[in-house]
Amino acid sequence: MELGSSYCDEVGNKSEVACWRFEHDKQMWVITRNSGHREYYAKESQFESWTKIDLKSLLRAPFYDPDLNQRGKGWAFHSRLKREVRANFAIMKTAEPNVRRNPGVRDPFTKRTVKSVIWPPTDKEKIILIAKKFKKEY
Repeated sequence: MELGSSYCDEVGNKSEVACWRFEHDKQMWVITRNSGHREYYAKESQFESWTKIDLKSLLRAPFYDPDLNQRGKGWAFHSRLKREVRANFAIMKTAEPNVRRNPGVRDPFTKRTVKSVIWPPTDKEKIILIAKKFKKEY
């Protein structure tokens, strides 16, 4: 695998962001992955658990906010994220990897010790309140 190339298997890269939006009734960001999996984030600070590469792919994905005046919380974070990407994340913190060396394992071609890179999990919401829809029975 070359440096900078994304990981793909036979099915394709399913971890990329397909689209994202801001839900005003829940006051949460909803991230939809290519696999169809949805992730929910209530605070902007939870996006600091993402890597720089993931935040750049989030910005490239289509953003949807039903608030048309573009002055709401969703659009404010979208424009802040654009500024941070342009400034190479000068203010916003991002996740850093943990690099661990495996002393007993060597690469057969380069004869160097193999390193394992472990990324911390994202700080997404674990419990999402969903409103029940009532039937209109008079």
